[in-house]
Amino acid sequence: MLLLFVTKILGFLKLRTIAQLFGASHELDIFWAAFTIPDMLFMLLVAGSINAAIIPTFSEIFRKEGKDSLNQFFNHLMVIISSLFILIALILFIFTPQLTTLLIESEVLQDFLKFGQRIGPEDFDMFVSLTRIMMISPILLGISSLVTGYLQVRKQFFVTSLAPLFYNLAMIIGSVVLVVGFDMGVEGIAISAVFGSFMHLVVQVPKFKNYYDGRLRFGITPLVEGLKNHKTMQAVRLALPRTIAVLGEEVNTIVNTLISFSLAAGALSAYKFAVSLHLFPINIIGSAIAQVALPNLAESCDDEKRYCKVLNSSIQKALFLVLPIVSVLIVLRLPIVRLAYGVGAFDWRATILTAWCLVLLSFSVVGQSIIQILLRAFYALKETWLPLVAITVGIIVNMGFAVLLTNFLSHYYDWRPILEQIFIQIRDANGAGLTPVVGSFIKDSLRWATTRGTSDLAVGGLSLSLSISSLVEMVVLSLLLNLKIKVITWKKTIVPSFKKVINASLMCLGMYVVFKLFDFQLDTTRTISIVILTGITTAYGFLSYFVGCKVFRIQEITLLDEIVKDIKENLFRKHKRKVDVQEGI
Repeated sequence: MLLLFVTKILGFLKLRTIAQLFGASHELDIFWAAFTIPDMLFMLLVAGSINAAIIPTFSEIFRKEGKDSLNQFFNHLMVIISSLFILIALILFIFTPQLTTLLIESEVLQDFLKFGQRIGPEDFDMFVSLTRIMMISPILLGISSLVTGYLQVRKQFFVTSLAPLFYNLAMIIGSVVLVVGFDMGVEGIAISAVFGSFMHLVVQVPKFKNYYDGRLRFGITPLVEGLKNHKTMQAVRLALPRTIAVLGEEVNTIVNTLISFSLAAGALSAYKFAVSLHLFPINIIGSAIAQVALPNLAESCDDEKRYCKVLNSSIQKALFLVLPIVSVLIVLRLPIVRLAYGVGAFDWRATILTAWCLVLLSFSVVGQSIIQILLRAFYALKETWLPLVAITVGIIVNMGFAVLLTNFLSHYYDWRPILEQIFIQIRDANGAGLTPVVGSFIKDSLRWATTRGTSDLAVGGLSLSLSISSLVEMVVLSLLLNLKIKVITWKKTIVPSFKKVINASLMCLGMYVVFKLFDFQLDTTRTISIVILTGITTAYGFLSYFVGCKVFRIQEITLLDEIVKDIKENLFRKHKRKVDVQEGI
C-alpha cells in the first residue's frame, strides 16, 4: 500500500512539474496531441486486454499445465505483440507527416471541428517530431506489460509495483534535466516519457530472469507457432469486447484533441490537468468499491435477491463517499487547482481555465464511479458484450455534445449578463407571457451551439460533454442490467440516492457561503491563506454532511468504518495485484 501511495504522489508531482515548466500553453497542447497516437497504440494492443485476457490466460495455463507451458506461451505472445508493435510503430513513424496532413487538410473535419486554425507550419513540425520520439514508448510499455503479467502470475507483486513508480520518477527527473538543464522544451518531456517507459521495463527484468527458464526465441518460427496456438485465439476472444470499448474511448480522445485546437491556446493542457484531478476520487473510491463488490457479485449471481442487495449496497456506498467530494470540487475548484499546480509558468489564466474544466468535470465523478460498479455487475454475470451498447451510446453522446457545447460556451463569459438579459426580456414582454422569452432563449442557444465564438471558456464544453455522457452511460447500463435482473428499484435505489443528492447539495450551498465569508477576510494571494480557507471550508462541509446524514437517516453513516476498511483492503490488494502498466502523463 505504501508503494501505491508513493506512486500516486509521484504521478501528481510529475504533472505538477509539467505545469510548472509549461503552464497551460500552446506548446504543451502540441505535446498532449502528439502523445495521443502512441498512447492509442499501446491502449489498443495491450493495456485494454491485460486484465481482461492476458493475465487470465497466463493463470489458466500455469495452473493447469505448469511452468514450461506458461513459458512457451509467454514466448509466443511476446513475439506476436513485439512484432505487431514494431511493425505498426514503424509504419506510423514513416507516415506521421502524411497522417498529420490528412487530418489538418481534411475539409470535412475542418468544417465540423474547425480545428485547423491554430495549427501552423511550426506546430506541424513539432507535432511530427514529438510523435516520432514517443512512438518508441508503446513498444517498451507493451513488452513491459507482458513481463508484468507474467510476474504477477508467478506472484511477484513487489517488483511489478515498482514499475509505475520508476516510470513516474524517471519522467520527473528527465523533464527537469532535459527541459531546465538542456533547454529542450516539450521535446524534453517526450524523451523523458520514453526514458520512463524504458525504466518501467528495466526494473522488472532481473526478477523476470530469475523466474523465466530458458532463452526467449524470436523470429519467423516462434511467430508462426504463436499464431497457430489455440490459446492465442482464446486470449483474443477474451480481449475483444474490452478492446472495442478502448477503441471507442480512444476515438473520443482524438476528437476532443482535435476540437481543442479550435479553442484558445492552452485549452487542451487545462483540460488534461483538470481530468487528472477529477480522476482521483474515481480511482480511489469508485474503483475500490467496485473491486470489492466483484467477488461478492460473482458469488451471488445465482441468488437474485442477494445479488440485488450487494449491488445496491455498493452503489449507495459509492454515492455516500463520492457526492461530498463532488461538492468540494465545485466550491473549492480554484484553491484546489492553485494548490495543485500553481507554480512556475502555471499562471492565473491557466488556473481559471483548469478550475472551469474541473467544476464541469465534477459531475462526471458520480457517473464514472457508478459505471465502475455496474460494469462489474455485468462481468459477474459473465456478460461482456451488452455493456458495449451503453459504452457506445456514451461515446456518441460525448462526441456530439463536445462539438455543440464547445461552440455554445465559446460565446459565454459570465452568467450574470445572461440572467439580466432574460429579466429585461420578461419585463419588456408587454403581457405576452413567457412564450417570446423562451423562444428567444431557444433561438440564441441554437445559434450559440452551431457557431464558434471567442471565449476561452469554450474548453468547458469538453468537460461538460464528458459529464453528460457519463451520466447517460450510467443510466443506459442500469436499464440494460434491469432487463436481465431487476436490480434498480424505487425503495432500494432511487429514494436513498435522492436523499444523498439533497444532502450533498445542502452541503455545497453551505460551503459556498462559508467560502465567500472567509474569502473576503483572507489574503488569498498567499499560499497559507489558501490552505486555511480550503481547510475551514472543507471542515464545515463535511461536518454539515454528516449532520445531514443523521437528519435524512442515511444508513451508510453507520457503515463508515466498514467502507473505509473495504477501501483500505482493496488498495492493499491493488498494491499486490493490479497491473499498473502506465500511470499516464
